[in-house]
Amino acid sequence: MFDSTNVAALKAEGIDTATLSATNWRYEMNAKGEARTQTIARSLMGNGYHGLLIRSFAPGTKEDDLNLVLWRWGGAPPARLILIHDEGRLGDQRPDALAV
Repeated sequence: MFDSTNVAALKAEGIDTATLSATNWRYEMNAKGEARTQTIARSLMGNGYHGLLIRSFAPGTKEDDLNLVLWRWGGAPPARLILIHDEGRLGDQRPDALAV
C-alpha cells in the first residue's frame, strides 16, 4: 500500500496533496483522456503498489478521515484480501461474494 499521508513518500513519487484533492478530475479525464490522479495511480501500480491509503477530501471530513483505495486484490498473496463482516450487514450475502 502506498501511504499518501506520508509527506516524504509523496515527495519521492513527485505527488502533492493539491493534485490528490483536485475536484476537477472529471474535466481533466474528459479533456485529456486521463486525469492527473489516474496517471498517479497508474504510476504507483507500475511501481508495485496494490492500493493507496489516502485522506478523504469529501466535504466535512478531517485530516484523519482516511480511505483505502484498492487496485489489485484477490485470494492469494501479495494482494490477499479477506472480508470480515461478522454482523452480516453487507448487501450480498453469498459466501463466494465475500471471499475476495
